[in-house]
Order: sequence, then structure tokens, then C-alpha cells
Amino acid sequence: MPLPSLLTRARNEPLTALAWLLVLTACVWPLWASGLLPFMDLPQHLATVRVLHSYNDPTFGVSHYFGIELGRTQYLAWYFLVDWLTYLMPLETAARVVFSLYAVGLPLSLAALLRAHGRDPRVALLAAPFVYNPFLFMGFANYVTALPLVFWGLALLQDELESFSWRGWLGLTLVTLLLFYDHAIAFILYGALAGMTVLLGARGVHPRHWWRQSLHMGPPALAMLWWTRQSLILAGADEWHKGLGGRNVAPADIRFKPILERFTSFPEFLLDAYPDDADEKILIAWITILALTWTIGRAAVNRSKLSARDTLRAHVPEALLVTSFLIYIACPISYKWIWPISDRLVPAVALLALPALARTSTPFRTFTLVIPATILALAMSFTHADRARKFTEEAGPIREVLAQADRGKKLISLIYQPQSAVMKWPAFLHFGQYYTVERGGMANFSFANFPQSPVLFPDEGGPPKVPPRFEWTPEVFTMAEHGFWYDYFLIRDANVNRNPFGAQRGNVELVVRKGPWALYRNLTPGKK
Repeated sequence: MPLPSLLTRARNEPLTALAWLLVLTACVWPLWASGLLPFMDLPQHLATVRVLHSYNDPTFGVSHYFGIELGRTQYLAWYFLVDWLTYLMPLETAARVVFSLYAVGLPLSLAALLRAHGRDPRVALLAAPFVYNPFLFMGFANYVTALPLVFWGLALLQDELESFSWRGWLGLTLVTLLLFYDHAIAFILYGALAGMTVLLGARGVHPRHWWRQSLHMGPPALAMLWWTRQSLILAGADEWHKGLGGRNVAPADIRFKPILERFTSFPEFLLDAYPDDADEKILIAWITILALTWTIGRAAVNRSKLSARDTLRAHVPEALLVTSFLIYIACPISYKWIWPISDRLVPAVALLALPALARTSTPFRTFTLVIPATILALAMSFTHADRARKFTEEAGPIREVLAQADRGKKLISLIYQPQSAVMKWPAFLHFGQYYTVERGGMANFSFANFPQSPVLFPDEGGPPKVPPRFEWTPEVFTMAEHGFWYDYFLIRDANVNRNPFGAQRGNVELVVRKGPWALYRNLTPGKK
């Protein structure tokens, strides 16, 4: 929507404009309220950006341990954007800026989709709680930041079906290309929903109504074809297991989740981040407001007669909701290194319920929708900001501990206590990667072991191979097999008497111990 139109609407509906300002602020605030973000995989992503950004900087020395291979992955958009911003600000600040763009982009992209289909865009205020969905807390940075692009792309596509312009087509093409390089699953979801939009939302079935608009899928489809040829996504089992220097240990087959379990686990992947019921209360409030909005809007729906084609076009949002749910039911849970596939579609299905259940105009919307949705967003923001601060307190002096290690060295982390008392997910699982983020060098366990990473270990001369799920099972660590190569060992464990080094305990020395964190130095690195 052009800026003059937004300003005019703000003047005409000041309460709604204020609500949007409060809701968007509420979406962003928890990202800046604490010293550390409780997103499980985030340290891995930050370390990847550190390698990309500081590859030729001798201060960090990451080029001694990693190579860069951009062709094997399409997880590039988030990394590159954070990388570019890191020229202007610290790395972790740049990541928070990108997450902030996602946080405001999610409700605004839903508002654009609602507007494109003639539905009440104020219903998108209810998208705010889903900014903090389980996959954000899992640290799936690439995937969650792709979600606004899915909805924004669908909105632009509907606008182009209504009134085509090559300028709009170019914008839509760039959005979908960016979407692909954010995450392939989100791009495939968009492709299916875009097909449904064209099928039902075009002005007619004749190709003249949709062929030009459909061409926007050409460039990202070519990019996806190139990626499939460069990556291991279509590799056979033998080639797959030989890839990455033999580090590919995940099954090469497709696995499915039982149908009944897809229904029973649906609420878990909507809003479930904390061990207590704080997020369940948010979800119940969300369902209540949405049900009230739908009920009142249903009573006021226009029952005027429409042609068969116009009826189909008027119900595209409902078709998108049904299509997304069927895709969720049909999708596998995992394929090779990609997990979970079907579960991560849950927030998208829930968000598509907003356009499907919204109406053109909801009576009494100020009292039944705008005010309750704003209050819910503020309550949500307070909850997440409070938990983020408590998580930072729980993480304790991790930065002080890592600061005691020399720069540019080799570190392996043994996280015997990955669970957090504040978060549901094992938020400390990848904290060893903060060594690479702040001190350079390399830290293991690393996503460089996996094909989705644009940085990789060399096939020869890299770290010793670790067993499958090593990060989850540090008990399998032995000094002789895995630890001899490293300069430092980062341990999180309340049991100060644990000896992971066995008979070679005399070859290491304690550098510092603070709380559950301990840093040890290898006195004879490289020697078994």
C-alpha cells in the first residue's frame, strides 16, 4: 500500500494506527530485551556468518579450518543479509535487526494478503503471537524469516492477477527468488499455494488471464534446478553417505509421521516454547478472539449472488487454508538432513486461517478485534521478554568463560546439560559456537558437518569424525578418538566431578570454571 494511503488511513482511523504501532513494537521488543536470545540453533547460524564475514581476517583465523561452498545450499538469504549488516554493526546486533524485520514483516505480510483478497486487514493483528512460534525458538532462522515472504508473495500474485504490470511482476519475481534462497520448504509451500491462487483467483480460465503472472516462478525454479544438481538433495544412498567426507550419517530415505500423530501434535508446534502453560494461555486467548471475530463477521457476511467464477475468486483464502493443511498431512517428517518437514508447516497453516476466517468488514471490530488483539500482543511481548531475560541470567558467564580461550584455536563442546529451566527446547545445545562467533577459529559440534551449511570442513585434515547425534550424546566422547585434535574443551555440567578425559586427564588443565561452565586446555594438542 502506498505511503500516502497509509497516512490517510492513519488519520481516518487513529485507534487502528495506534494498535498497529503497539503490536509491531510488541513483536520486536523481546528480541532486544536480553543479552542472549534463547533460540537453540542460533549460535550455529551466527558462527556461519562469522566464517563468511571474517574469512580473510587473520584476527579470527577461520580460513584455517573451513572452506566456503555456496552452490551446495540454498540457505543463503539470511546469512548474506546478516553478513552485509555486520559491516555496519556487531554481528549479533545485525542478527537481531534481521529478526526484527521478520517480526514486523509477519503481521504486515498477512495484512497485505488480507487486503489483496478484500478481507479486513486488521485481522492480521492476530498474527503477532505466531512471530514467536516453536521454530523461532528452535533457531530455524532461515525458515521463519521466509514465512513473511510466502504471504507477501501470495498477496503480490493476487494483485497481479487483478491488474498485471511488468513492474509488479518484477517485484513478485524478486520476492520469490529471495524466498527460495531463504528456505526450500517455504518456497515449495508457496509454489503449491500460488498454483491454487492462479487456478481460482484469475479472472478466467483462459491463459491470457494468468500466463504472464505465472512466469514469475521461472527464475526461482531455475535456481532450484541448479541447486538440486549441485547439492546432495537427490543423491542416491551410496553417494549421500560418501558426501561431506563421510560425515553424512542421517538416513537417505523419506520418513513419514503417523497420521493420527499429526493431529495430536498440531498444538505443540503452534505455540509451545516454555515448560509451564504461559504459551498455552496465549494460544487460548488467540483462539477466543479469532472465534469471536469470525462469528460476528459471519453474521454480517454479504449474501449477494455471484457468478460461479466470482464465487471461486471470492473463496481463494479458504482454498489456501485447505491446501496448506492437506500439504501438512501429506508431507514427510524428514528427508536426509531436512527435519522436521511437516511439523514446521503448522504455523503457516494457522496463519492462513486468518484470511480464511476474516471478512471484508467486521462489526464492532474496535472492541471485538483491535483492542483484544493489541492487549494479547502486549501480554505476549511481556512474557517473551521476561523469559529471554531469565534465560540470559541462566546462561550466566558464558562469554567470560570463552574470553579466557586464545583466539583462532580449535574447541569442542561437551554439553551434558543442554536443557534450560526457562525454555522447553535444549537452548544450550550449540553454545560452543559462541567461541567461533567471538574468538574465531572453529568449534564443534558444528553445522559444517551438514549439507545445509555454506561453510564446510575439508575432507582431509579436518576435525575427527564424530558419531551420529554427537551433540546430543556427549557421553560417547573419548579423548583418544575425538579430543586429541582440539586446543580447548567447553563443558556445561553441574557435576564438577565428571571426568570426560579418562586416563588422559593429566593432559588437560582447567582454565576457568564459572557456574555450570568449565573451560579446559589441551596441553598436548594433536597428539593421541
